[in-house]
Amino acid sequence: MGMRLGLLSLADANITRVVRSPSLAWHLITPATPAPAGVAQHAKSTARGKKTASTKRAKAKPLRVLDLAANEGTRCDLEKSWHGIHYLLTGSAWEGEPPLDFLVDGGRQVGRIDIEHGPVRAFRASGAQAIYQSLSSLSPYELRKRFNARDMAAKEIYPDIWTGAALEEDSLRYLMDNLDKLRAFLRQTVEAKLGIVVFLV
Repeated sequence: MGMRLGLLSLADANITRVVRSPSLAWHLITPATPAPAGVAQHAKSTARGKKTASTKRAKAKPLRVLDLAANEGTRCDLEKSWHGIHYLLTGSAWEGEPPLDFLVDGGRQVGRIDIEHGPVRAFRASGAQAIYQSLSSLSPYELRKRFNARDMAAKEIYPDIWTGAALEEDSLRYLMDNLDKLRAFLRQTVEAKLGIVVFLV
């Protein structure tokens, strides 16, 4: 499967909730996958010593989930293009100036949630707006000019699909198509005054 990066739109109020209760993020991103031990800790006993019936009932409650508004929960799957897009935005493998480094850094880490390949991070609505504005300032022509297959291979930009004449054309098209998808997602998110959650699966 490899490493696929996803983004999800979320209101600031719900971002506050997932930061306070990180397991909410797990069930939002991977609803069909049980949370591992140590993540799903919603019901905590307030009693010490002998367990009461009310304590047992509290522990038996189903895990809480977020109540999403109609315009929340939109997902954007960048597939395996995320690292190449980061390179086009920053010219680096893992660095770059914020907010254009948002695919690999920045935002608020959501507890110790690691869906598979890295921590979940959240950006509030103001952060999403800053990201969109910075991205919008870069024209598709300028981003295309930044594509350098040899440099990307040298910097080990994931996945290793960049070199070779035929591959370069296909790879650039793949990145630009996903960049268009990302722009559209961020535009919709900003118009709805929402933040974003970024995760690698």
